[in-house]
Amino acid sequence: MNKELIDTAAVGSAIRKARQNRGYTQDRLAKEIDVTPAFVGHIERGDRSLSLETLVKVASILNISLDELLLGKSGADEDDGVCSDFRQLISGKSTPVQQMVLDVVRTLLNHVE
Repeated sequence: MNKELIDTAAVGSAIRKARQNRGYTQDRLAKEIDVTPAFVGHIERGDRSLSLETLVKVASILNISLDELLLGKSGADEDDGVCSDFRQLISGKSTPVQQMVLDVVRTLLNHVE
């Protein structure tokens, strides 16, 4: 009995969503992780699995946790995706820019509550 331990289709779907949220094309992601664009397509469709090394590269580049990729959830079980989307939006930005965005959101929330 050869039971798959990892749901490659779910991992691929999570990678596709994270890639699109970051505004990356398959070509750009492929260059970043040193694979072909066709291989990225195979991964996203769940046709191929990827090595642990490549999985870690993908997670790092797309700023997504391995838990989220492998288990379909972030560290916080209550995270409904909005927090994850927000993290994705500000990831890769400088700390001062991230702080400025957080301050703007706080100000906005003070005016809508």
